[in-house]
Amino acid sequence: SEPSKSVGMAVDEDLLRHELSGMPPREFKVYPARWITLILFGMASLMNAVIWITFAPINSITGNFYDVNDTAVNMLSVVYMIVYIPGTYLSSFLFWRVGLRWTILAANILNVLGATLRLASVKNNMEQNINGYVLLLIGQTLCGLGQPIYVNGSARIAATWFTVEGRDIATVIASMFNPVGTGVGQILPALLVNSSGEGMLYLFLTELIAFGAILVLSFAFLQDMPPTPPSFTETTRQASRQVSNINLPPEHTESMLNEFKNDLNIPALALPRMLTLGGPRSGGSPCTCSDLKMLFSHPPFVKLCIGFGLGLAYFNTLVTVLGRQTEILGYSDDDAGLFGALILGFGLLGCAVAGPVMDCTHRYKTVLKIAATLALASVLGLVFALRPNNTVALCIVFSAQGFLLLPLLPTAFECMVECTYPMPEEVTNGTMLSIGNVLSIGTTFLWQYLINQNGDGYKGMFVPYNYLQVGMMFLALIFIYSFDGKYHRLEMDIVNSALQPHGSDRKSTTLSPERINDADC
Repeated sequence: SEPSKSVGMAVDEDLLRHELSGMPPREFKVYPARWITLILFGMASLMNAVIWITFAPINSITGNFYDVNDTAVNMLSVVYMIVYIPGTYLSSFLFWRVGLRWTILAANILNVLGATLRLASVKNNMEQNINGYVLLLIGQTLCGLGQPIYVNGSARIAATWFTVEGRDIATVIASMFNPVGTGVGQILPALLVNSSGEGMLYLFLTELIAFGAILVLSFAFLQDMPPTPPSFTETTRQASRQVSNINLPPEHTESMLNEFKNDLNIPALALPRMLTLGGPRSGGSPCTCSDLKMLFSHPPFVKLCIGFGLGLAYFNTLVTVLGRQTEILGYSDDDAGLFGALILGFGLLGCAVAGPVMDCTHRYKTVLKIAATLALASVLGLVFALRPNNTVALCIVFSAQGFLLLPLLPTAFECMVECTYPMPEEVTNGTMLSIGNVLSIGTTFLWQYLINQNGDGYKGMFVPYNYLQVGMMFLALIFIYSFDGKYHRLEMDIVNSALQPHGSDRKSTTLSPERINDADC
């Protein structure tokens, strides 16, 4: 009979133990190339974020240089959010059809082309041949199409190359290159561009050279996947992908999956999970409309999408309008660059704490809810601190916001992958991030409008844009607290791991059924 199509099917643990006990034990290897792949992916993600946020700390300078208003300057950031949805499903298709290596290379090529147009925009603007802003916006759009590949691909890199014991930290590392790039993008423009706009050419040239070097290194050293899968769940996923890329009649699907079962030591209980992906698809598409409908009928998926989406919208909007929000209170572009760098610098520190905690305990929901609660407290602190001549307090509050907000990204990634397993990581995380970016478009323009309506100078704490930021994080917290997804991927790996030999040549797993039960409380 046709397998039931539901997200995150529960594991019959006793049956899975019985099946695995009759199979030859298998051990999962990792390869040194995983670190090269992670670093090349991360550096490309970093530079993509630099290009995204370049204009936030030099908002007024950019407007004067290209002779456009604040809204047009903000559009250079917002365009990333606009193209995120088509970019997400482009990235899902590429990951599924051409694999990890060529998908990342495609994103790198898009970024080099976009960076080239950005550089050309300066020359054309200075020579007044055509409107340089148009070329600049087109360049930003091309770079924006590549962003979903980097952001959505973090969990895919970790699952493809790292074992159960290492994939949480790998997800944190991969996802944190992008925020590091945002920090670099807050500092670099202020160092290279002066108040009259001189240095814009050198800024764009520096970014183009950096991305060109990453593209060359990626062509030379980036690999698609390791010779053997690093985990039990990755083994089943790769088998499912091979079946889905072959156009078979439905009646032949199960027989082919059974061949994979025998060749790869996959228990029969895993077959319905692989078929949950929808079985073989025309053209090897990673996701169909029925799959998306299934996802949006899954309450934990919807709750996490809305809760994390509101948090992401808050963060994207904050770093986009940070320069203007602090300018009206008398702070300089250099101050805005410092505040942005503190958000990202302490965000990395927060992830350095959250990553090992998740890797050791796998308590993703607990980490997510604690960080979200404290993040709301930091937003309230920002409301009190946003006033003139209060640089030290603002530095402290922005540092706290970074420390608490950024760990939400990899933690939400892991929660989403677990509760929707075996759906592809780039589809579920990409959909969640797309919702956040759609919300970011509206909140960025609304926040900018409220700031401009408020006018220059300090008008007190109880102003409309403060109500907006507190309301966003409060709603986010409500949905995150209601999230009750299960850890389906870990359940599969746990039972398989428990029945494998733990000899001296094999690292003992840190997973246990009891830990999962504790995490689900």
